[in-house]
Amino acid sequence: MPEVVALGEPLVQFNAVTTGPLRHVTYFEKHATGSEANVCVALVRLGVSCGLITRLGLDEFGLFIYNWLRGEGVDVSRIKFDPERPTGIYFVQRGYPLPGVSDVVYYRRGSAASALSPGDVDAEYIGGARVFHTSGITLAISESARDAAFRAMEVARSRNVLVSFDVNYRRKLWAREGDAVGVLTKALGFVDILFLDSDEARLLLGVSEPGDVFREVSARFGIGKVVLKLGVKGSIVYWDGKVARADAFRVPVVDPIGAGDAYAGVLLASVLRGLPIEQAVVRASAAAAMVVMTRGDEENLPREEDLERFLSGYGRQVDFR
Repeated sequence: MPEVVALGEPLVQFNAVTTGPLRHVTYFEKHATGSEANVCVALVRLGVSCGLITRLGLDEFGLFIYNWLRGEGVDVSRIKFDPERPTGIYFVQRGYPLPGVSDVVYYRRGSAASALSPGDVDAEYIGGARVFHTSGITLAISESARDAAFRAMEVARSRNVLVSFDVNYRRKLWAREGDAVGVLTKALGFVDILFLDSDEARLLLGVSEPGDVFREVSARFGIGKVVLKLGVKGSIVYWDGKVARADAFRVPVVDPIGAGDAYAGVLLASVLRGLPIEQAVVRASAAAAMVVMTRGDEENLPREEDLERFLSGYGRQVDFR
């Protein structure tokens, strides 16, 4: 059984090679992505086994994702193929209308993963893990996927498996903001490890200052492990009474999508391997920086040697050794 089990939708990403509006873009790169899939690959590359529960279309894009994840070492034994529904895709528009900022155009409505249901949740599979991970994206893509995620969280809690949850609020996936707040707030009642940014904290808790956020989630939901992402200001973590901080690494940003998933996966991998939270936060911040330096969410996710080279060589212009 894998140490971590995730549930969510992998997608094919078509990332614009050039910046500007998509109507003028001719060339795209194809990448395997999806929040929970990204976290799985991040974990596996650092030596922590991870399995993904999902559905893929029985099409060329589904086979591409399946083969990619299998090749990376993710356990694909709980991935089902759906002959009736397609694999979800999305396009990335880079550097327009804001420089250095990416926008996305989804084509995932009616996708295979949107048909996820509680019947796809293998209780024994989740029960054998140390951590179960999902995100607010899975709660947004369909009612049946939402039911599957809640069922999986219930199973995890009943089997003493830690529930890791990334809020990952995506406005484009929700009909109304109020719907998102209600569903995401309900999810927090199952969570042991919470990832969110200051905007999401303000949306769900009405506060955004770190101390206020930590107090609110502890008092209202009993969550003792909270990661607050602060963008270019870095991150601050409250972890079982300890507070740890990490500055953001300044790197050339090619595409910022995927940084949060890299952070979550590397932090989880680090703490599961027994590293102190102070070290885990720095490693997670480094991984987030590495991912934004290239197009695609998963290609630049670091292995241990990559992470060590980045952390030891950061700030050096040329390394001849």
